[in-house]
Amino acid sequence: MSNSTSEHTSVNTNYKKVILLGMDGLDPRILTSLMEKGELPNFSKLRDLGSFSPLSTCNPAQSPVAWASIATGNNPGYHGIFDFLGRRVADYMPVLAITKPNPKNVFGKREGMFLPVMQGDAFWDHTSAYSVPSTVLKWPMTFQPKQNEARLYAGLGVPDIKGGLGKYAFYTSRDVPPSEEGQDKIIKIKRVGNSIKSHISGPNITKVMSREAAKEDLSITVLDNSTIEMAVAGKKINLPCSEWSEWVEITFKLGMMKTVTGIVKFFLNHIEPEFELYMTPVQINPKDPAFIITSPDSYINDLYKDLGHFYTLGMSEDTKAFEEGRINEETFISMCDEIVDEQEQMLWHELDKLKEGLLAFAFFSTDRIQHMFWATRDPKHPLYDTEYADKYGHVIDDYYRKMDKILGKLLEKTDSDTALMVFSDHGFTTFRRSVHINSWLVQNGFMKLTKDIPKDDIEGGALFQYVDWSGTKAYSLGFGSIYLNLNGREKHGIVKKGKEADETVNDIISSFAELKDPENGQPAVKRVYSSAEIYSGDQTGYAPDMVVGFADGYRSSWQTAIGGAPAVLMEDNLKKWSGDHIVDPSLVPGILLTNFKPSKSQPSVMDLAPTVLSFFNMSSPGMEGKPIL
Repeated sequence: MSNSTSEHTSVNTNYKKVILLGMDGLDPRILTSLMEKGELPNFSKLRDLGSFSPLSTCNPAQSPVAWASIATGNNPGYHGIFDFLGRRVADYMPVLAITKPNPKNVFGKREGMFLPVMQGDAFWDHTSAYSVPSTVLKWPMTFQPKQNEARLYAGLGVPDIKGGLGKYAFYTSRDVPPSEEGQDKIIKIKRVGNSIKSHISGPNITKVMSREAAKEDLSITVLDNSTIEMAVAGKKINLPCSEWSEWVEITFKLGMMKTVTGIVKFFLNHIEPEFELYMTPVQINPKDPAFIITSPDSYINDLYKDLGHFYTLGMSEDTKAFEEGRINEETFISMCDEIVDEQEQMLWHELDKLKEGLLAFAFFSTDRIQHMFWATRDPKHPLYDTEYADKYGHVIDDYYRKMDKILGKLLEKTDSDTALMVFSDHGFTTFRRSVHINSWLVQNGFMKLTKDIPKDDIEGGALFQYVDWSGTKAYSLGFGSIYLNLNGREKHGIVKKGKEADETVNDIISSFAELKDPENGQPAVKRVYSSAEIYSGDQTGYAPDMVVGFADGYRSSWQTAIGGAPAVLMEDNLKKWSGDHIVDPSLVPGILLTNFKPSKSQPSVMDLAPTVLSFFNMSSPGMEGKPIL
């Protein structure tokens, strides 16, 4: 499906510049409360100047899905993003839906390493085709970027230099038991006197018969009880405890005269009684990018020349390291602060160049902070602790205030020739209880197991380890997606297309929608949707057959996401990841503020793209969304 950019509407906007400023996860309830307290003067100023309203989000209310819908003005059936995780129909295995390696790139050509994940055209594809200067920074689901006249720096989905979503390393002298969460990221070190010898792992070396990671030596000298000296990549770096290092360039030799460079930062927790050194994932070096992450390819070099090194990983904020105890609250917050500072400098850098045309930019640490600190504002959360809430309960509000200050600077730089839309992709709520969808399918006869899953198997037989596909009608993976085991589609499908498939969908929808929490009798589900009622477009064949809209406080479990079916149906969420938004979309709308008066009273994320085009007197045929002017 392709949208024409050659037709004109009758709209006369009189704006030379259009700015979209995204702030991932900002919630209208929190924003309203803080505005009423007078703590967000610039959001209030923009509201009074133009408008403020909730922004209906997509289904499901997941960031990859929402940002793709904002970009294309269409539902997931058009752009093809339905979840963080998809599945390989051939073998039921979960696959990442936000990064897509190119299996046909057998010779490892840099320009062919990955394929675009978002289908269809984004609003900047249209504007650039119509010769409107267009700059888009950190937009999710744009890796690998299309190469056209728009300047684009990809966001969520950009991998580390190994091609993954980013895995930290943790150097420690402590004995870590194999069962400890995050054990796979541990690098055990041995201190000999004041000397420590270790390494940094990189991508795999090119070998015909084996896979071996390239390594760069890391030598550490303990100077005293509070400082180390690191020798790495030909540099010596002094690092005190409780401080971040500068960015360090690492060059890995991959064989066949090939090298690749990445960048890392270190944080020294302490030296005594046990040595603990955190290292970020090895990220793409903007000075020498291993993969193409911008359009044009040289754009990332231009940003580096003007701004120096910066985080390039699609999801830079290391929530895993925080959740697994490798960094503490202050360290995680300081990481988010630095990421926001880097991105803010990038915003002003590009804004100063904007004489006419389009600038779209987004901040994402607002989302990560709310995921990790939500329990501080929910006394009913199983992790709620009064002392902890007193200490860190301000963090989420602080980030709203941080965004307000950035908005204030933007308003100072915005003239009467500029249309401004400030938005979030979804809101936020609490995540108190995990629901194991596959466990429910087992208990209700839609999934069959070869054996009872042991209670000590906390993953619940991940990757469908114990599933008997010959007796299974449906299965779940991802965060609320349910698929039929459909004959002719799935490898071992038993559900016949047509009447039997429709009846099975209806049975699951009606039964699962009645799910109550066995602990308190509360409804765990608000509504279950069939694919047919929420999706349209040429990508609907890749959609899940059903999507669960959970009730407030409930979410699909981490075990469900990877095909697990634990022995219990629900359990308390005891992870630091205590806030979420993957519930029924009606419960977590985003926000929209404008410096103009819209005519549409209930805007949707899909309305932003056609609104952008209307500012440039361009039509938006084929878009489900409509201009809000």
